[in-house]
Amino acid sequence: MPERRVLAAMILHEANSFAAPAPLAHFERQGVVRGDAIAPRFGPTRTEMGGFLAAGTEQGWSLATPIAVPCSPAGPMGAEAFAAFRDALAEGARAAMPLDGVLLALHGACVAEGEDDADGVFAQAVRDIVGPEVPIVVTLDPHSNVSDRLANAANAITAYRTHPHIDHFETATRAAAILRRAMDGEIRPRVHLARSFQMRGFDSTRTTPPDGPARRAQAIARGMEAADPAVIEVSLQSGFVLADVPHVGPSAAITADGDEPRFAALGAQLVRFAWDERDNDTVKLLDVPAAMAAIRAIPAGPGPIVLSDFGDAPGGGGYGDATNLLRALLDDPIPGAVFASIADPAAAAAAHAAGVGATLRLALGGHVAPQHGGGPIEAAFRVLRLSDGVFVHEGPYTPGQTGQFGRSAVLECQGVRIIVSTWQRNILDLQQLRIFGIDPAEPPLIAIKCMDAFRAAFAPIARTIVTCESGGVSSRVHTSLTWSKVRRPIWPLDPDAVVAQAAGYT
Repeated sequence: MPERRVLAAMILHEANSFAAPAPLAHFERQGVVRGDAIAPRFGPTRTEMGGFLAAGTEQGWSLATPIAVPCSPAGPMGAEAFAAFRDALAEGARAAMPLDGVLLALHGACVAEGEDDADGVFAQAVRDIVGPEVPIVVTLDPHSNVSDRLANAANAITAYRTHPHIDHFETATRAAAILRRAMDGEIRPRVHLARSFQMRGFDSTRTTPPDGPARRAQAIARGMEAADPAVIEVSLQSGFVLADVPHVGPSAAITADGDEPRFAALGAQLVRFAWDERDNDTVKLLDVPAAMAAIRAIPAGPGPIVLSDFGDAPGGGGYGDATNLLRALLDDPIPGAVFASIADPAAAAAAHAAGVGATLRLALGGHVAPQHGGGPIEAAFRVLRLSDGVFVHEGPYTPGQTGQFGRSAVLECQGVRIIVSTWQRNILDLQQLRIFGIDPAEPPLIAIKCMDAFRAAFAPIARTIVTCESGGVSSRVHTSLTWSKVRRPIWPLDPDAVVAQAAGYT
């Protein structure tokens, strides 16, 4: 058999419609990688691109790798970045023709300036070049809003099955296996998409609770695959609620060998499950005062208390500089506590200019959107440590991948250690503390800006976990935001009875 020619590309962006657009420089900081530089950068990692590269080597494919953009959540992708990535993908596909197959790693919740369905545009751009017969297999983050355009452009969709996401590599391997079968003519897959009348579902795909909705939904999905050889992959997506787009919300993508009504019925069964479980949220969010009171009531013991802030989570597009939670911690300090982190480029630069041991008077954080999450904290801060902010994920979340805070410092105020960075960054790896000389097992309290992804690394060392809502732009309090594009009626913005009637759930 002649050598297969396969395009493998990765463009990952989760876009918060309520945050400022992310310029091209935002993505370049994380590392936009092109062409021959992709294999040495991602080959050693457990990312989707790492999985594609490994599969290509195993199968003896000739891989064309035009572009790889690691996930860097923020506001909508800026118009310049969107055009640059779309064009790089399309030009790479044209240059690689003729192609036998395509592997695309997309996020599924990418919104761009002027385009609500950026992921659909990326997939369709490749489809327009390769034609209708070349199979395209897409991997997704399960926090995705899958559009009809994306589903129609792809032959198969498979999302990560874990949250926190520790199966990027395995998902890519699964996608490559589907692609191999399609290229060999063993199957002719197509995607059957079902979408629910709600903004989020499947308990946001959290698989940490062993009996939660996500685990049970995944069990149903695996059962569907086992029961029918024509059902190739059942992919569950919970939706990304902070994308103000018409196709927001949970979905089930049934990849099947054929176009029979039973495949659509499977998707309908799963989104009905999402509707029935809509109120079953296994993470209960406290407001900041209640969270501080809860912390004070926890008995002393080994390991840190981990306090997670959903309201200003960079992984949800938060700016990373909201101060409501830090202010509460400084008002009622816990000596030795660590706060990770506040994104404040000016404060980080001032700390580097002053040096270790200096005391600075700063207005820290709260500069980007003080109406969401609190304004600057004016106080004296002592510089404890300086860093270039570069770290390598030890995992289990994307081990081997390099991340950057930018020029950073550890400042101390009221006995609380505060990591101050140039760029906002989701806190989900223990190395993000260790590069600052902090042993994650040592502090009595670690307050972090992250929703759920931190659990994979931090839960094993935590005494307990407390989750709170500080009011930033990644807030889960949906009615506090102004929605203009979501389809209506939809839960939870509209009454349950109205939504159920419109969806035919009654």
